[in-house]
Amino acid sequence: MRATGGKGETRMLKALFCTADSVTAGTGGGNVCLNELQALREFVNGVGSVVVIEGKDINPANYRQPDSPFLYDFFALQLVKGQHFDLAHFYSGTFTQTISWLKSRGTKVTYTCPAHDRKVSVEEFQRLGLEYPFHHIKDDDLWNIYSEGHRLADVVITPSNMSARVMKDEGCKNVVMIPHGCDLPNRVKSVPKDFTASYVGQIGPDKGVIYLILAWGMLGYDDAKLILAGQGTEILEPTIRSLVDAGGFQLMGYVQNPGEVYDTSSVYIQPSVEESFGIPILEAMAHGRPVIASEGAGASELVDGGGFVVPRRDPKAIADKVSYLKNNPNLVGEMGRNAREKAKNYTWAKIRRQYGRVWASL
Repeated sequence: MRATGGKGETRMLKALFCTADSVTAGTGGGNVCLNELQALREFVNGVGSVVVIEGKDINPANYRQPDSPFLYDFFALQLVKGQHFDLAHFYSGTFTQTISWLKSRGTKVTYTCPAHDRKVSVEEFQRLGLEYPFHHIKDDDLWNIYSEGHRLADVVITPSNMSARVMKDEGCKNVVMIPHGCDLPNRVKSVPKDFTASYVGQIGPDKGVIYLILAWGMLGYDDAKLILAGQGTEILEPTIRSLVDAGGFQLMGYVQNPGEVYDTSSVYIQPSVEESFGIPILEAMAHGRPVIASEGAGASELVDGGGFVVPRRDPKAIADKVSYLKNNPNLVGEMGRNAREKAKNYTWAKIRRQYGRVWASL
């Protein structure tokens, strides 16, 4: 693992970890960054060092500049210039200039791209009468600049096969699928006596929350509730009442520990229209809960015997599977046990080793 210098001498490896996100367990992307950084440190342990650049270091606001993904790239480049790196790993965002500079100096580059079909995302905003807010994704010319760093990388890593197909269509030649991971609780708590469904995450159109609300309204249960947790869910009451006139909802807003939501649920539902993975699917499975996942979520590929996969944008399909589980409580436990066993294959410790094998191949 040591790099070879002139006349046969060896030198310590120098690696770079760079993201426009935050390296923290507080968000899905942040948690991925946290584990990828740990994987990189484990890889170079004893034979090298890692330089970290994250969003707070290259935020354009720090330089009194407007928010722009391209400016994150520009400021990252200023920080790496003048340094030599044997290996560089990037997560999300755009770093075309930075990667181009590194590649010109012999750096091996890997890039995690949690990609989804941008045309489907734009279409979903339009279906709901909303303006798509990300011009660098919507505009083909800007997107070509944004995504060039993906094509320059030696290896592109995606969290799902669905995401891998998107990156191959974008012209990336060497694409490796490494799913996101989960932390496995020591024990599984009992399913609650009263039937409870849950969703954890953002409420943007891509997440398909509107279809889950419609599905729950169709069921009209007075002896069950749907928990909606995640930033923004606390203000959904007017939206819910404009869409449905039945069904019990609990709006929790941001939750520090999503595990508490899974533990109080009978079933977890991820209604995504388009999403590269959907970590809560795997987390809920790790907590021994069956899941109902839309085929729009990349992690639906992992559900197998631990739940059901339904078509995207289909409230009736969601409602049918919820009704089936509610009427078959024994199946809730059986599928939950299957889900837990499947999740054991995707602990973060195991996933980090997959990253190490990719870096070793370079």
